[in-house]
Amino acid sequence: MTKVKPTAIKSITKAIIASAIIASFNVHSTPLDKKPKASTDLFHPERIVKTPEAPENKPFAEHFVIFHISSGDAFAQKLVLNNAQNLANYYGPDKVAIEVVAYGPGLRALFKESSNSKRIARMADAGITFSACANTMKAMGRDKSSLNKHAEVVPGGVVRIMELQEAGWSYIRP
Repeated sequence: MTKVKPTAIKSITKAIIASAIIASFNVHSTPLDKKPKASTDLFHPERIVKTPEAPENKPFAEHFVIFHISSGDAFAQKLVLNNAQNLANYYGPDKVAIEVVAYGPGLRALFKESSNSKRIARMADAGITFSACANTMKAMGRDKSSLNKHAEVVPGGVVRIMELQEAGWSYIRP
C-alpha cells in the first residue's frame, strides 16, 4: 500500500473546493449569447402596490385592516373583537379603517341576540365597520332584521374579504 503525503491530500482538497466554487458561479450566470436586453422603460405596472381608498367615514386613515370571523366559538369571536378594538385604540379612530367580516358560524356574533351586541354597538360608534355575509344569512334562514343594527349585509363574506385585499387592505384572522 502506497502512502499518500499530507500535502497531496491538501492540494486535492483545495482543487475540489475551488472547482465547486467556480461551478456554483456558473450555474446561475446568463450565457454570453443570451444577455438580457437593457430596458429604458422606467414604468413597471406589475410593481405597483395599490394604496387603499379611505372609506367615507375614515378620510384620513393610513391603515386598512380586515378582521375575519367564521368561527361559532364565543372565545374565537371575542378574540377577533379584542384584536380589532386594540388596533383601533392603538392608532386612534381617524388613522385606521377596520372592517370585521363575519360569515359561516361566525355570523352569529352579529345577531341582535348575541352576547357581543352591546360591544359591537360601541365599536361601531367608534368607527369600526361590521359586514355580514348574505350567503350565510340565506343558508341560516335569517334576514337583515336578525342582525345588530350596526352590521351591513354584503353579498358574500369571502367575496368582501377578497375585494378588500385586492384594494390593498391587510387581512387578519386571529
